[in-house]
Amino acid sequence: MNPRTQMPFLPRLLTALVVLSNLVHADEPPLRVAVTPDSLRFAWPPSAGKTEIRELPLHTSAAGEGHVLWSGEGPGATVPRFDGKRDRLFAKFERRAGGKVLGSPQHVTDFSALPQRTNSLGSLANKKGIACLLDVEDGKALGFGQSNQNINIGWLIDWQSVEPKLSFEFEGRKIGLRPAAVAALDRELQALHAAKMRVTGILGNTVPKITSRTSPLVHPLTDPATVPEGPAAFNTATEEGVFFYRAILHWLVDRYTREDAKFGHIAGLVIGNEVQNHWGWYHLGAVEPEVLLREYSVALRIADLATRSVHADFPIFISLDHHWTLSATTDRTHDFTGVEVLEGVHERARREGDFPWNLAHHPYPENLRQPIFWRDRSAPLRFDAPRITFHNLEVLPAFLRQPRFLFEGKPRRIVLTEQGFDCPPGPDGELLQAAAFALAWKKVQALPGIESFLYHRHVDHPNENRLLFGIREHDGSANVNGVGRARKIWGVVQKAGTPEEEAAFAFALPIVGRKDWSDVVATKFDPPRALKRAAGQVVFDFVAQRTKAQQENVQSVQLRRIGPPDEVPEDALQQHPKPKGRALLTYRVAVPATDARRCLLTFDALLNNAKSNGAAFAIEMDGREVFARQLKGAERVPAEIDLASFRGHEVSIAFIVDPLADPAGDWATWVAPRIVLR
Repeated sequence: MNPRTQMPFLPRLLTALVVLSNLVHADEPPLRVAVTPDSLRFAWPPSAGKTEIRELPLHTSAAGEGHVLWSGEGPGATVPRFDGKRDRLFAKFERRAGGKVLGSPQHVTDFSALPQRTNSLGSLANKKGIACLLDVEDGKALGFGQSNQNINIGWLIDWQSVEPKLSFEFEGRKIGLRPAAVAALDRELQALHAAKMRVTGILGNTVPKITSRTSPLVHPLTDPATVPEGPAAFNTATEEGVFFYRAILHWLVDRYTREDAKFGHIAGLVIGNEVQNHWGWYHLGAVEPEVLLREYSVALRIADLATRSVHADFPIFISLDHHWTLSATTDRTHDFTGVEVLEGVHERARREGDFPWNLAHHPYPENLRQPIFWRDRSAPLRFDAPRITFHNLEVLPAFLRQPRFLFEGKPRRIVLTEQGFDCPPGPDGELLQAAAFALAWKKVQALPGIESFLYHRHVDHPNENRLLFGIREHDGSANVNGVGRARKIWGVVQKAGTPEEEAAFAFALPIVGRKDWSDVVATKFDPPRALKRAAGQVVFDFVAQRTKAQQENVQSVQLRRIGPPDEVPEDALQQHPKPKGRALLTYRVAVPATDARRCLLTFDALLNNAKSNGAAFAIEMDGREVFARQLKGAERVPAEIDLASFRGHEVSIAFIVDPLADPAGDWATWVAPRIVLR
């Protein structure tokens, strides 16, 4: 579709007036931005004096204050959409008055004046779908109504060839494409469309270790040599990276949403993969959550601008795994929590102009090698559950139905795009796998807020860490895509959603501990668990900084996670002393100087072994004892130490354990030791 397609003058004028009248209302943000085929229209609450609109680039490494796009008086302004060939749709805009910035920069959020496509991209009537389908005919026999399609922008884009064999034009530039990759994508999407399967695209950026860091597709924070699995972040940092990213997004939605479905259809895009576990699946290097959220939010925003400007109903999705308030590891530069991703994206979207982001969730069992998710202890019916698996799946739509998450009064869309059940060894393995699918399917069917269940995967993959998720076995050949024998789950999946479902699922009831399939989803949830300790700003985390501690007479120091399975465990240091003498773990710490808040050293002292004969715990600061307790086995004592007398000084802080007469079982543990401002 040509973004410069013209409308007759009078309809354009009437449309512009409607757009402007709709933009200004009582709870208006500092600036609203609408796009038409040839202009951008700004509206803001009435104000006296001169207003200035500045244009800012989207790439995150951009410096400076942008440039003045318009200045004048009044409640609105119109500027050309195109700066030469460059489309100002892919920019953000700041309003100033009297030299002051008014609120955050805003993006285009109103596309109603564009001649967007509105054709159907596939039916949602059948939630049953498949990930990694290897045989379309088998997929048809199984009754799938939906599928996924992995799309790697690195395979599609040929950014190096001066004269590429295949290309498209975007904003006046020729973008090279790899003909074989395009042909393969066309074939797969055409086959799925012919099979009447709705397709959700999984958009990725695979960066092999041999990739040059000069590639515009590689984010400056991503070192190809350290990418563990291949999937990496989109390059939202540089101007050239953002250009290629928005160009390929526009090409995808333009090519694969045509009404004639000449090349097949894509009905939506998942942006990246399991982004809270970014070290492994959206590699951006070792970065803090704030950096990941900044870059990923820009990737989502660009995807919204590129796709919604072409098709009015083309959803984009955040990708999360089953970790909800729990992180996969203790290293927050590698991963953090799913709820932090949602909250972070949502906060940025609301601040800079809300848009319809949605959620692609992966509710695997808590243990990927155990399909018995109905026993998941880390998935309680609470909004603060450590994980969201199929066991507590109903928590997810309920969480997103909260008024603050609604978009234009409606809940965000939820799709389940990757989740499966391992077939464990033993005679009952196939029964357990099949029963897991039966219960999961019943739950999905009972939750209208979930649009799809794409089972992962069709056939076992020989290189998937010995996990056997397949509806079919691998055939044992050298071909990684070799299709083998159908498992018990094949017949269960086939009957799902058909009149034969009840009979086919009956075997699963005693396995999952049910008499029937009524009330498979809960309607009442438990309240969140109380915080173990008062909140505060952490200025020093002794667990995170454990490698910097000096050890004296210490047998071992081990990282532990302390807490019941249905709560997020707390990080802890287990300090095991040598048989005789005191064991010291000593840090040098700069205690913050002036601040209105109290500065505290907080922790719990825990002798984490009921069979211990007792041990003594102490803390010394610059040689002065500030804490001392003798604990019995399994005893736990909370503590707060006021650091007022140490403010503004670098001090020595020693964590001391004395085994007393018997060191056996002295698992001396410091739970969540931190310096906080409160």
